[in-house]
Amino acid sequence: MRILSAAIAAFSVSFAAQAGQFQATPGVFDGTGYGSSYAGAGGTTPLYNQPLGAVFDGGNGAVDAFGFYNSGVGNLTQQRQVDLLGGNVYRFFDTFTNNTGATITTTLNFFGNLGSDGDELISFNSGGLIVSCEDDWSGACGGGDPVLALVSGNNGLGQASITPDRYNVSFSVTLQAGQSLSLLNFAFLASDVDGPTPADVLLAKNTGLSLLSTPRLDGLSAQQIAGIANFNISPVPEASSWAMLVAGLGVVGMLRARSRRATMAA
Repeated sequence: MRILSAAIAAFSVSFAAQAGQFQATPGVFDGTGYGSSYAGAGGTTPLYNQPLGAVFDGGNGAVDAFGFYNSGVGNLTQQRQVDLLGGNVYRFFDTFTNNTGATITTTLNFFGNLGSDGDELISFNSGGLIVSCEDDWSGACGGGDPVLALVSGNNGLGQASITPDRYNVSFSVTLQAGQSLSLLNFAFLASDVDGPTPADVLLAKNTGLSLLSTPRLDGLSAQQIAGIANFNISPVPEASSWAMLVAGLGVVGMLRARSRRATMAA
């Protein structure tokens, strides 16, 4: 009977994992409503008193108000670009500029209010990635909220924690007068349409690790990418560099062809 029960449980997990992933609904606050993106200044709106670019429950209960800087900005100016990318990935791209005449040293705090109301478990925490989930009241992942993969960078600049359902990432930075830097954060949500399963915890971890090693930069300019401070990113060759490489390969091929013809003629 015990073997049969284990087999049924394994089948149930396998079946649930094949139900397909839910689709996060647009929940990015743009100042007047909720959509799939926001581009503009940071801060809050006087009318609604809600953080611009924060995500409000677009993730089926995984977050309440997620993805904004609640301290440390001070005299810095902030520009945001927040997008719900394909595959349930929210990307938060923030640029801070020191427009004063003096050096500013501060700790910028990226904040997220998770939807678990204090019942958040950490499944994985290493190297700029936290995988968290809602407690099913038995000390294991399995509540109704999607599993979260929260990515704060791969070079150690960001120090992330969850206590008890508040996500905080502290970035200690120094900006000289006139200097700018950008910070990049991701939140990936994993859940089958019928609710999260153990397979979704693994999916969240694998997706988070992928974002750590190869952050999604689609839609960002080369200048924006160059200013990111919390990721080590391999430079992408410019179009002119690719053209020179192709031309060089063409010359090498032509010389080899001439060499073969000369050898045959001899």
